[in-house]
Amino acid sequence: MAFSIFSKPQPSPQGGGVAGGRPVEKGPVKKLPGRNGNLVEVHPRAVMPISKFTVTRYGSPTERARAAAAEKQQPSLELGPAQLGFSPALENAALLFASGQAIAARQVLAAALQDEADSRALAIAWHAQFDLLQRANDHAAFEQLALEYLSVFERSPPAWAESRTKETKSNGAATGYFALTQATVKAALEIPGRAARYAALRVDVVGLSEFDDLGCRRLVDVLRRLRRQAYPVSWQGAETLWPRLQKKLVRGVKQNEGIWLFALELLQWQNRQPEFEELAIDFAVNFEVSPPSWEALASKQEQAAAVEPAATRSEASVLKGILLGPADTQVSALYDFAEPRKVVQIDMSQVDRLDFVCAGSLQNAVSNFEAKDKEVQILGVTPIIQALLCLIGISPNVFRPKLV
Repeated sequence: MAFSIFSKPQPSPQGGGVAGGRPVEKGPVKKLPGRNGNLVEVHPRAVMPISKFTVTRYGSPTERARAAAAEKQQPSLELGPAQLGFSPALENAALLFASGQAIAARQVLAAALQDEADSRALAIAWHAQFDLLQRANDHAAFEQLALEYLSVFERSPPAWAESRTKETKSNGAATGYFALTQATVKAALEIPGRAARYAALRVDVVGLSEFDDLGCRRLVDVLRRLRRQAYPVSWQGAETLWPRLQKKLVRGVKQNEGIWLFALELLQWQNRQPEFEELAIDFAVNFEVSPPSWEALASKQEQAAAVEPAATRSEASVLKGILLGPADTQVSALYDFAEPRKVVQIDMSQVDRLDFVCAGSLQNAVSNFEAKDKEVQILGVTPIIQALLCLIGISPNVFRPKLV
């Protein structure tokens, strides 16, 4: 029996005939000298037709490779309602910008939008280039691209944002974030270290529900020192805190003095003098001691106090500046920010850039929140950064507003 590794065993040829349906040929009979010197007839084996060993019933290696490539699912990232794809040029541009190579990113996209049909068909690629030109303050190139965009998509291109250019030039050190969930001595001692790393600090008190009297006293000491140093602090969620805080301010009962002092300090930071004066009188009557005096805020502290003037303001964690590495403090702070919330809003409108590693940390945070049945909303992210975030796996559905 003859065997093939690619087919079932076939009968061996018997004399002349057919093997596997294929004709065979016989060679001529030869006479060769044997051991005793006599001539002996030698019948050669049947000669099979020559065939390529690599060709099988599944096709040649080239044919199989082409078939596998055709069946391979092409990458697709939905960046908007139109379910847009993701071109290699856009992917390269997003990664280049994330690594700090903004000029190279613009060059890659500029060439792709001129010569590559897949990139020219993607509105997100055009918006990313608009974003890069805006960041570079290249108004002339922006307007030229706007004309091309209008002819390709037959709809209005994005407008040049003069205010955004000014913000990019003047944007200094980022504002730090601190989630105050317990008024304890430990929490109070963490604030000076956080304030030392930033030009301003945003204290989130949405989840503040535990008030230790000694901790409140130490908290007042820390905040008063920052206030007298003209260090700006804004308060997020203070309006929702007051109902919980007022339950601790029992008039006629000499207890929770530290909590009373914290309430007065908070009113001082919010620049609410009438309420401060009224509570100060109640404090003096209740504890029979002189209350703290009203002290005017510095101008930059007044501006920080005006950031969230009413409870109607949307509460979002604001990320700013350049975010780098796996443990960026602003991204790490999102976990504390998200803990008391069902809807986690992340404002990225003031982010200049984040690198690939930090983007991965952000993606991990978003996945963590969604696993806890929290709704995540990323606000105001610019197109070139949105492209990076979608590339690493963040769903386009979390972005507000949607880009296209």
